[in-house]
Amino acid sequence: MSLEANPQFGPLVKEVVKDFQTGRLIAFSSVITLTEVLPKPIEAGDLKLAGKLADFLKFGGNIKLVEITEEIADKAGKLRGKYPALKTIDALQITAAIHVRADAFLTNDKKLKKVKEIQIMVLSDYL
Repeated sequence: MSLEANPQFGPLVKEVVKDFQTGRLIAFSSVITLTEVLPKPIEAGDLKLAGKLADFLKFGGNIKLVEITEEIADKAGKLRGKYPALKTIDALQITAAIHVRADAFLTNDKKLKKVKEIQIMVLSDYL
């Protein structure tokens, strides 16, 4: 299930997606996002949706996928040292955003607000 189809977050996510597809915003995400979004549709047997999501992330307008480099992995490890409760995948995602000098990190996880190295924006705060 994509966030756009989510009854609670769908309208807000559609607006955000529209903003970066029209060039108002530039979105960055790490390649790890593929690992995060593909399991549910594949588990549900919806290979068409899985392909659509992958194509959107790889080729969508004004979306840039960031490779996880040794430098990002090293800094993510240090970020986890500073915030021990931070999951590895979240540390990598946040560090990738910091690496490309993103203005903010958009998430649905309120626990990430403890990270002070980048502005953390939680979707539910904007409903």
